[in-house]
Amino acid sequence: MDANRHGIALSILQIIPPIMRFLAGELRRANVPLLPPQLGALTLLAENSYNLSELAEQHDVSLPTMSSTISKLVSSGWVKRQRLEQDRRVVMLSITPAGRELIEEIGQMLLTRITAHLAEIPNAELNTLQNGLDILQTVFAPFVFKDSGHAA
Repeated sequence: MDANRHGIALSILQIIPPIMRFLAGELRRANVPLLPPQLGALTLLAENSYNLSELAEQHDVSLPTMSSTISKLVSSGWVKRQRLEQDRRVVMLSITPAGRELIEEIGQMLLTRITAHLAEIPNAELNTLQNGLDILQTVFAPFVFKDSGHAA
């Protein structure tokens, strides 16, 4: 029996918005001072330094959109701008210790909330879910970090 790839793709597309609404709602309930796009940028910067163009490309947004996001993060003290010594025209963005602490707190809070939602699911179903998530990660991992000179 052939898998219904179209139906699976539709299911993936249908589950993403509720997951994003759940995460945004949890951020609001916890009075986290970040919007999901800001959290995404901060999370990327926790892994690596990027210039504005690279970060915009990673998020598939315009330069002005990413510039606005980064300005908020810089003014809050969670991201810093630094010019490269070898090319002063290039401004690199990196997370500050305060930014790192913030995303670690948010990450722990979200893990706790999601874990609580999984508490009633039987182990067999959790194993099935984990297998599905592993497959999704394999399918979508190449799209998460586009080639911008940084290792994924």
